[in-house]
Amino acid sequence: MAQPFAWGQSDCSFVFDVIRDMTGFDAITQMRGYVDEASAMKAVRKAGFSSVMAIVEANFQEIDPSLALRGDIGYPASVPHPLMSPAIISGPYAFSKEPLGNVVVPRTMLARAWRV
Repeated sequence: MAQPFAWGQSDCSFVFDVIRDMTGFDAITQMRGYVDEASAMKAVRKAGFSSVMAIVEANFQEIDPSLALRGDIGYPASVPHPLMSPAIISGPYAFSKEPLGNVVVPRTMLARAWRV
């Protein structure tokens, strides 16, 4: 979270980096290497997905958000952009990144969650 947003280095990959470090599983291995928004979307589509949320849906088991634990991931009810990152849950908050900076939201704002 201390690093500023940067495509391909500190963006939605932040959440997948945490998951990789916790579990050894990298859901975006074949998509890494992009450098801007256009190449990120191209990498997602080339891997057969329409959005980052589709990557999450394909790789993790969905759970009720009230059952989410530290290290699980979630999304709010509205996902306005296909490259919107999931948020990683830690205690009462969920953490993510967007081009304007860090995102910290109460976990109660998550409408969907997945077990990591």
